[in-house]
Amino acid sequence: MDKPSSSHAGGSPRRPRSRARLPERALRCAAICAIAVESLWYGIHEVRGFGPALADGVRAVVGPAPVAWAEDVAYGVADRLNQARYRDAAPKTFWEPAPAAAPGISPGDEPLEESVSAPMRFEPPFSQVAATGDGVWVPIGDAVRPDDAPVLWKSVVHPDQRRAFAAVAVVAIDLGRVDLRLVAGTKEPFSPDIPDERRPGLVPEAHAGSLIAAFNGGFKAMHGHYGMKLDGDTFLPPRNGACTIALYRSGAVRIGTWRDIRGEEPRMAGYRQTPPCLVEGGELHEALYDSNRDWGATVSGETVIRRSALGLDATGKLLFYGLGEAVTARTLAQGMKAAGAHDVAELDVNHAYPRFLLYARGADAAPRAASALIPDVQFKPEEYVVEPSPRDFFYLLRRTGSRS
Repeated sequence: MDKPSSSHAGGSPRRPRSRARLPERALRCAAICAIAVESLWYGIHEVRGFGPALADGVRAVVGPAPVAWAEDVAYGVADRLNQARYRDAAPKTFWEPAPAAAPGISPGDEPLEESVSAPMRFEPPFSQVAATGDGVWVPIGDAVRPDDAPVLWKSVVHPDQRRAFAAVAVVAIDLGRVDLRLVAGTKEPFSPDIPDERRPGLVPEAHAGSLIAAFNGGFKAMHGHYGMKLDGDTFLPPRNGACTIALYRSGAVRIGTWRDIRGEEPRMAGYRQTPPCLVEGGELHEALYDSNRDWGATVSGETVIRRSALGLDATGKLLFYGLGEAVTARTLAQGMKAAGAHDVAELDVNHAYPRFLLYARGADAAPRAASALIPDVQFKPEEYVVEPSPRDFFYLLRRTGSRS
């Protein structure tokens, strides 16, 4: 009689031996998955352009919803790990705190020649997570005109009492001596009606001599279809409920909901829209305390990620750019308000896009990006001035006379 196929000379059944290999296979699979996840995380955060290319590629295949879900999950895991890792760590800082001011003078109160808009020191919103430099404004030197009075200052604010590693670097900009300009990217915001020659993606050559800094614009067109108009070209039509950064021909800037400021469009040189204003009239948007999901088409407003914003003080004389690490839409709003912003628009989000670059002059006397506002931002010296940007951006010019 033939022997049963389920056994062999040793008398041990084959199926249990296969089962015995299952833990080993599971461990190998887990190790491979861990390596893949770590490699993916490294690529997204350290390899320039990898994250956006990956997200766009996957989004083109499966659509935006699964990608948004995956991003929310990934950032949620990262946040929980960071909360455990930095539970007892000191608050995150981006630079050494400023030296103490002279007795009786608060930092930011010192008289500055020619300046009418030097920022005032502000109180950190949560003392238990504040660092030494929170609320202290440090002048940012101009590499081209080092002897001129400051027109930019930087400070830090920790706006999340649960996360000492959540921090917002804020730049205050004196609009009395600085012009804010907008440039369309070579690809974004997407519009089939605007020819390529109207999409330079570069700071104009005529402004190279006065260039101080450049920073990111808003969301891609597919993420909300927020409006943009510049030099008579309407890239995307305005949305009534969208927060709008309006640039006036006089050089003034206003931030507000479009339905409230659209009557002033004839006086505008251009505008860029974003999700609903984070802060308007000095008050946080009510939805930030509720659903908190209106501030990111790719990730929800509750997702803890890198975010950026642009704000304006109540006088319209000080502009604020904020770059927040590990913040939600609400904590970014709280940080910007604490720094002095009365109206705030959220700009782009995610690790790859927010950036504030400061410019110096190269060997050929042409402007080159010399440094970033915070250390963990990858950039090329040629960005915005030699290498065209596929996405819209803003830049700052030291004002030397009448606006042109």
